[in-house]
Amino acid sequence: MKIGEVYRKLTEDDFRLLRFFVDNLKRFEYIPVEYIAQRVRWLNPKELDARLRKLHKLKVLERHPTMNAYRLKMLGLDCYALKVLADRNIVKAIGDIVGVGKESDIYRALDAQDRMVVVKFFRIGRTSFRHATKVRDYGMAFERGTWLVRSIVAGRREREALKILNSFNVPNVPKLIGGVLHAVVMEYFEGVELYEVRSLERPEEVLRAVLDTVRYAYWKAKIIHGDLSEYNILVTSDERPIVIDWPQYLTTVDPMAEQTLRRDVLYVVRFFRKRFDVNMDPEEALKYVLSPIE
Repeated sequence: MKIGEVYRKLTEDDFRLLRFFVDNLKRFEYIPVEYIAQRVRWLNPKELDARLRKLHKLKVLERHPTMNAYRLKMLGLDCYALKVLADRNIVKAIGDIVGVGKESDIYRALDAQDRMVVVKFFRIGRTSFRHATKVRDYGMAFERGTWLVRSIVAGRREREALKILNSFNVPNVPKLIGGVLHAVVMEYFEGVELYEVRSLERPEEVLRAVLDTVRYAYWKAKIIHGDLSEYNILVTSDERPIVIDWPQYLTTVDPMAEQTLRRDVLYVVRFFRKRFDVNMDPEEALKYVLSPIE
């Protein structure tokens, strides 16, 4: 069932109950029904049981196989995030999924003025990101949390990064509109992930534009992408690159900053050489990125 279809089946009391689950994500994975009944005073036991069964049937909650307890599923987190976005007049309608990334799902949506926007829901827990949790420090909340908690942390970090990048007018990054929990709302754009692109008319210009983004982020916004690759660079129909997926960003004062910047730059330069036969020296590219902007 599509997220929009599930969302329309939920009532205000359903969302109120989902908020209880969201508020307790760091304390419980599965919440015992007895505990829920003690805290959710606006529902009597019979009403609570019926509502839990409904949410389980809609697959926004999951029941423990042996205990009388429930946990929030990713779909439930999606629906609650959409409710908050709707209440804040950020998003008023959501469409179909248009992209599946290594750590997120992307949907088209409409804002309060009927303009097309993009809603990105983080899906931390896919294999590509599990290794990153071992080598990157996201704090105790990330390391000890469930995948839902980790997705919320990633969403917050992406919004933080985009807010900083936008405030310094760093080129070729999405414009942040808003978000909550694991959801990030951005300007609408269409592009193909670089790894799917087999030829470019102006590959040198595309690479230079990517390096400009890295350079401006470093000198103006004081942050480093931290995971730059062909999987998080989109290319539009007019060959404009858009650098996406910023939750692993580092600040330039981080002890790992220089090493991480070098890896980002050298990796993308080598990809352009291999895929598009762009003959740019990786060390010269790094030197360019590290040259101060007047």
